[in-house]
Amino acid sequence: MSKETPQQSIITEKFTIPPANLRPGLSWAQRISLYYFRSVPFLTILLGFGVGHVDYWWYLPVWLTNTIMMAAAMYQLLRYRPSNNQLFTTAALLLITPWIIFPVFGGMGRPPQTVQGWLELEGEQHARFNLLIIGGSLAYLGTALLYCWLRNKEKIFASLGLGLMTLGMPLFVINMAYWGSFLSEAFRNFKTAHRPDWYLALRELFFLIGTVEVSLIYLATAMFALALGKAGYFKAAAVRTYVIVSLCAALINLIPPSAPDPFSTMSYLVCIPAIPFIMLYLIGVNLLRRVSAHP
Repeated sequence: MSKETPQQSIITEKFTIPPANLRPGLSWAQRISLYYFRSVPFLTILLGFGVGHVDYWWYLPVWLTNTIMMAAAMYQLLRYRPSNNQLFTTAALLLITPWIIFPVFGGMGRPPQTVQGWLELEGEQHARFNLLIIGGSLAYLGTALLYCWLRNKEKIFASLGLGLMTLGMPLFVINMAYWGSFLSEAFRNFKTAHRPDWYLALRELFFLIGTVEVSLIYLATAMFALALGKAGYFKAAAVRTYVIVSLCAALINLIPPSAPDPFSTMSYLVCIPAIPFIMLYLIGVNLLRRVSAHP
């Protein structure tokens, strides 16, 4: 029969978060903060497609206001944070931070659909895709810390999740650099409506790169959801939701643009660069809820 020393007992208790079914209630301020966090990506999408591009004098103040509100909501959720859960909390914050940055896209709207429109807003396109690279890198760091937390509790799915993210993120960065830098320079040097053969071939290559990296991120999200469920941090219903949505999005992303509507539209929506990070963001929000609910 194994014996646990008092010191080992203290260490185990210090670094253990209770299962998902043992959650104290949240205060009303924390509940409002959670509702606000969960609404941000969907409000951003509605603004981006419903309102479209507006002048930066309008959308930057709105974005800064939203950033302050999200910081206040984060403070409400972290004010009773236990000091022994820094790794768990930092992983959650890194998964959330990209969608503190991405709401600025709600004012930028969709990328311009013409060469002339792209060149007129070239600076915004540089900023858009640079911010996506920053946000994606932060999300990757969040999954790396999440793996460090989970590896002693559920190693298989956590390892698969980190492996898929490690494969997907370099492709994501290359793809965003193509859109943010290469296209602007290429468009500036196009003298006629005719596109050279090398451009058409390169466009097809980066379409494939984009398809692969988006599906890898969705699959990684499903793996981390399974790992959190196996480790007891997420309930079965939450795990099923994350896994089903992520796997469906990964499959829909494989539908070619030539497919008839609504399939081509669905494929376009799930492959928008910021969209794959919504599920990781919501995982981060739920992890932050776990920390705040167990002071």
